Amino acid sequence: MSTYTMKLLKCPACGGPIDPSSGESSIKCPYCGNAVIIPESLRKRDSNQQQSQGGLFNSMDVSAMTGYGGQWSEVVQLAQRGQKDEAIKKYMSFANVSESDARYTVEALAGAQTYEFTPGSGYSSVQIAPIMASYADTAKTVTKWSMWLGCGITAFVMFIIVITVLPILIGVFASLWAAFSSF
Repeated sequence: MSTYTMKLLKCPACGGPIDPSSGESSIKCPYCGNAVIIPESLRKRDSNQQQSQGGLFNSMDVSAMTGYGGQWSEVVQLAQRGQKDEAIKKYMSFANVSESDARYTVEALAGAQTYEFTPGSGYSSVQIAPIMASYADTAKTVTKWSMWLGCGITAFVMFIIVITVLPILIGVFASLWAAFSSF
Protein backbone atom coordinates (compact mmCIF):
# COMPACT_ATOMS: atom_id res chain seq x y z
CA MET A 1 0.00 0.00 0.00
CA SER A 2 1.51 3.33 -1.04
CA THR A 3 1.61 6.49 1.06
CA TYR A 4 1.12 9.96 -0.39
CA THR A 5 2.18 13.23 1.12
CA MET A 6 -0.27 16.11 1.25
CA LYS A 7 1.40 19.49 1.59
CA LEU A 8 -0.33 22.52 3.08
CA LEU A 9 1.15 25.95 2.52
CA LYS A 10 0.12 28.63 5.01
CA CYS A 11 0.55 32.39 4.62
CA PRO A 12 3.27 33.56 7.04
CA ALA A 13 1.38 36.81 7.71
CA CYS A 14 -2.18 35.63 8.48
CA GLY A 15 -1.89 31.81 8.63
CA GLY A 16 -4.51 31.30 5.92
CA PRO A 17 -4.19 28.23 3.68
CA ILE A 18 -2.80 28.94 0.22
CA ASP A 19 -3.41 26.78 -2.85
CA PRO A 20 -1.08 27.97 -5.65
CA SER A 21 -1.70 27.15 -9.29
CA SER A 22 0.63 24.82 -11.18
CA GLY A 23 4.05 26.20 -12.01
CA GLU A 24 3.82 29.31 -9.81
CA SER A 25 6.82 30.37 -7.70
CA SER A 26 4.95 33.07 -5.78
CA ILE A 27 1.36 33.95 -5.03
CA LYS A 28 -0.64 36.72 -3.39
CA CYS A 29 -2.48 35.55 -0.25
CA PRO A 30 -6.24 35.67 -0.93
CA TYR A 31 -6.92 36.56 2.73
CA CYS A 32 -4.46 39.35 3.56
CA GLY A 33 -2.83 40.21 0.21
CA ASN A 34 0.70 39.30 1.39
CA ALA A 35 3.13 38.13 -1.32
CA VAL A 36 4.24 34.57 -0.54
CA ILE A 37 7.20 32.78 -2.10
CA ILE A 38 6.38 29.13 -2.71
CA PRO A 39 9.26 26.80 -1.79
CA GLU A 40 10.42 24.54 -4.61
CA SER A 41 9.39 21.41 -2.72
CA LEU A 42 5.80 22.69 -2.37
CA ARG A 43 5.29 23.84 -5.97
CA LYS A 44 2.84 21.91 -8.13
CA ARG A 45 4.21 20.54 -11.38
CA ASP A 46 2.99 22.34 -14.48
CA SER A 47 1.14 19.80 -16.63
CA ASN A 48 2.33 21.58 -19.81
CA GLN A 49 5.96 21.37 -18.74
CA GLN A 50 7.95 18.80 -20.70
CA GLN A 51 10.33 16.57 -18.79
CA SER A 52 13.79 16.36 -20.26
CA GLN A 53 14.52 12.92 -21.73
CA GLY A 54 18.25 13.59 -21.88
CA GLY A 55 20.41 14.51 -24.80
CA LEU A 56 21.18 18.17 -25.34
CA PHE A 57 21.75 19.27 -21.71
CA ASN A 58 23.24 16.07 -20.26
CA SER A 59 26.85 17.25 -20.33
CA MET A 60 26.18 20.83 -19.10
CA ASP A 61 26.53 22.07 -15.55
CA VAL A 62 22.90 22.85 -14.65
CA SER A 63 23.96 24.69 -11.46
CA ALA A 64 25.96 27.16 -13.54
CA MET A 65 22.98 27.67 -15.84
CA THR A 66 20.47 28.33 -13.06
CA GLY A 67 22.65 30.80 -11.14
CA TYR A 68 21.59 30.87 -7.52
CA GLY A 69 19.00 28.09 -7.93
CA GLY A 70 21.17 25.49 -6.20
CA GLN A 71 21.93 27.82 -3.30
CA TRP A 72 18.27 28.83 -3.05
CA SER A 73 17.20 25.18 -2.77
CA GLU A 74 19.71 24.76 0.08
CA VAL A 75 18.14 27.76 1.84
CA VAL A 76 14.68 26.22 1.44
CA GLN A 77 15.85 22.82 2.72
CA LEU A 78 17.65 24.35 5.72
CA ALA A 79 14.58 26.43 6.60
CA GLN A 80 12.25 23.46 6.37
CA ARG A 81 14.58 21.36 8.55
CA GLY A 82 14.50 24.07 11.23
CA GLN A 83 18.10 25.23 10.72
CA LYS A 84 17.00 28.84 10.35
CA ASP A 85 20.26 30.56 11.32
CA GLU A 86 22.20 28.60 8.70
CA ALA A 87 19.49 29.31 6.12
CA ILE A 88 19.65 33.05 6.88
CA LYS A 89 23.44 33.09 6.52
CA LYS A 90 23.26 31.13 3.26
CA TYR A 91 20.53 33.40 1.87
CA MET A 92 22.43 36.58 2.79
CA SER A 93 25.61 35.19 1.18
CA PHE A 94 24.18 35.28 -2.34
CA ALA A 95 21.29 37.76 -2.12
CA ASN A 96 21.58 41.47 -1.49
CA VAL A 97 19.06 41.60 1.40
CA SER A 98 19.15 42.78 4.99
CA GLU A 99 19.20 40.33 7.87
CA SER A 100 15.62 41.20 8.83
CA ASP A 101 14.40 40.54 5.26
CA ALA A 102 16.34 37.28 5.15
CA ARG A 103 14.89 36.24 8.53
CA TYR A 104 11.34 37.04 7.35
CA THR A 105 11.81 34.99 4.16
CA VAL A 106 13.32 32.03 6.03
CA GLU A 107 10.49 32.11 8.60
CA ALA A 108 7.97 32.01 5.74
CA LEU A 109 9.77 29.10 4.12
CA ALA A 110 9.83 27.21 7.41
CA GLY A 111 6.06 27.69 7.88
CA ALA A 112 5.03 25.02 5.36
CA GLN A 113 3.52 21.90 6.85
CA THR A 114 3.48 18.33 5.52
CA TYR A 115 0.87 15.70 6.31
CA GLU A 116 0.87 12.05 5.21
CA PHE A 117 -2.08 9.80 4.49
CA THR A 118 -2.70 6.45 2.80
CA PRO A 119 -5.31 6.50 0.02
CA GLY A 120 -8.16 4.03 0.26
CA SER A 121 -7.94 3.70 4.02
CA GLY A 122 -10.41 6.51 4.65
CA TYR A 123 -9.63 9.43 6.85
CA SER A 124 -9.06 8.80 10.49
CA SER A 125 -8.92 11.32 13.31
CA VAL A 126 -5.18 10.71 13.56
CA GLN A 127 -4.69 11.87 9.97
CA ILE A 128 -7.03 14.84 10.13
CA ALA A 129 -6.16 16.00 13.66
CA PRO A 130 -3.00 17.97 12.72
CA ILE A 131 -4.81 19.76 9.90
CA MET A 132 -7.78 20.62 12.09
CA ALA A 133 -5.48 21.73 14.92
CA SER A 134 -3.71 24.05 12.49
CA TYR A 135 -7.01 25.57 11.35
CA ALA A 136 -8.22 25.82 14.95
CA ASP A 137 -5.04 27.67 15.94
CA THR A 138 -5.53 30.08 13.05
CA ALA A 139 -9.18 30.63 14.01
CA LYS A 140 -8.23 31.24 17.65
CA THR A 141 -5.60 33.78 16.64
CA VAL A 142 -7.97 35.64 14.32
CA THR A 143 -10.71 35.60 16.96
CA LYS A 144 -8.35 36.86 19.66
CA TRP A 145 -7.11 39.75 17.54
CA SER A 146 -10.61 40.68 16.38
CA MET A 147 -11.86 40.67 19.99
CA TRP A 148 -8.98 42.93 21.08
CA LEU A 149 -9.62 45.24 18.15
CA GLY A 150 -13.38 45.36 18.83
CA CYS A 151 -12.86 46.02 22.55
CA GLY A 152 -10.27 48.68 21.78
CA ILE A 153 -12.58 50.51 19.39
CA THR A 154 -15.46 50.27 21.88
CA ALA A 155 -13.27 51.63 24.69
CA PHE A 156 -12.12 54.52 22.49
CA VAL A 157 -15.70 55.43 21.52
CA MET A 158 -16.81 55.24 25.17
CA PHE A 159 -13.90 57.50 26.16
CA ILE A 160 -14.92 60.07 23.52
CA ILE A 161 -18.55 59.95 24.73
CA VAL A 162 -17.50 60.44 28.36
CA ILE A 163 -15.19 63.33 27.45
CA THR A 164 -18.03 64.95 25.48
CA VAL A 165 -20.88 64.36 27.94
CA LEU A 166 -18.99 64.92 31.23
CA PRO A 167 -18.76 68.76 30.94
CA ILE A 168 -22.49 68.91 30.12
CA LEU A 169 -23.35 66.78 33.15
CA ILE A 170 -21.09 68.90 35.38
CA GLY A 171 -22.83 72.07 34.10
CA VAL A 172 -26.30 70.62 34.73
CA PHE A 173 -25.43 69.48 38.26
CA ALA A 174 -23.71 72.80 39.03
CA SER A 175 -26.77 74.76 37.92
CA LEU A 176 -29.08 72.49 39.95
CA TRP A 177 -26.80 72.87 42.98
CA ALA A 178 -26.84 76.62 42.57
CA ALA A 179 -30.62 76.66 42.21
CA PHE A 180 -31.19 74.56 45.34
CA SER A 181 -28.50 76.33 47.34
CA SER A 182 -30.23 79.67 46.92
CA PHE A 183 -33.34 78.56 48.87
